[in-house]
Amino acid sequence: MLERRICIFCESWESGGIESFLYNVLKSMNKGGLDIDIIAAQMRPSIFSDELKAMGVDLIELSGSQKRLTDNYRRFKKILKDRRYDVVHLNIFHAVSFRYGAIAKKCGVEKLIVHSHNTAIKRSAFMRSFKVLLHNVCKQFYYNVFTDFWACSHAAAEFMLPKSVVSSNGYEMIPDGIDTSRFAFDKGKRDRKRRELGISDELLIVNIGRLSEQKNQIFLLDVLKALIQRRVKCVLLLVGEGDKEEELKEKTNALGLSDKVIFYGTTPDVENILCAADVFAFPSFFEGLGIVAVEAQASALPVVCSEYIPSEAFVSDIITAAKLSDGAEVWADMIIKAARAVDRISNTADLIKEKGYDIKSVAESIEKTYRKPE
Repeated sequence: MLERRICIFCESWESGGIESFLYNVLKSMNKGGLDIDIIAAQMRPSIFSDELKAMGVDLIELSGSQKRLTDNYRRFKKILKDRRYDVVHLNIFHAVSFRYGAIAKKCGVEKLIVHSHNTAIKRSAFMRSFKVLLHNVCKQFYYNVFTDFWACSHAAAEFMLPKSVVSSNGYEMIPDGIDTSRFAFDKGKRDRKRRELGISDELLIVNIGRLSEQKNQIFLLDVLKALIQRRVKCVLLLVGEGDKEEELKEKTNALGLSDKVIFYGTTPDVENILCAADVFAFPSFFEGLGIVAVEAQASALPVVCSEYIPSEAFVSDIITAAKLSDGAEVWADMIIKAARAVDRISNTADLIKEKGYDIKSVAESIEKTYRKPE
């Protein structure tokens, strides 16, 4: 079998949802005959990197900064000429990165995949309007260099791709698959993890994701305060790292919640944390899909999420949406109601698999595309 060289591109590499998705795909994929590199403008410490390297996947950093565009483009072009990839698979969250596809096209790459993992440009005090304009210009100007259009949700397709591609169904939906058996609820795992966390009969509310403005964990501190004012015994567990960590810790102390919030950091132990939890709270301002909400449902864990989570994440009847504008008091009510309503013994993992989120099926589909010449 002739070896095919695959370039998987990310704007940054750390321990987020895109990285988790790619790790799970590559772990589940038959990589025989595939020489796979992951290239990112910026490489940060990641819980996935060492295992990927052990699988034979090379991780290559460009300039070390997402802002050094000219340097990144130059380095990317050189790598393309040296490595002579058969496939370039862009995993991106704004269309400015379409430029990498245009560079790959000029370098003679035969199969070019653009994969949307996002639904909005993050909020900022200034420059957001310019960023939105640049995003829209790039997706119109560069989209025709690609051979394949992928998205993790319909909303992600609408955000990243031109209307002509979306209206003609010219893209493929690629679910962010999970190992459903890994996330199935296990009472033994629940008991062990709660003992490790020092949790007995408290209501354990969990959020997993980058500590960032997008993920909006700061809102959960107000929700926690509302629960405590109702004399609910509860703890908030925040799993992740990010640029909002210090702000979150400062607000935690200001609200007098330092003994009610656990900053856990990043971990590969997500399935045990979901087993230990009583509710998954997900107040994001935007998500490409929100795969961690699917993982929670696979663990029969009730989810209370914002109205901005795409419909594709609603794969069972144990996920409920609430408007962020409803405020912390309403969210507190919904969390209490959700925790009381769900039987953790029920097997939702099989349902998640039936809905198309099984990682083996997703990995097989991607592998076929990687192997098929254009």
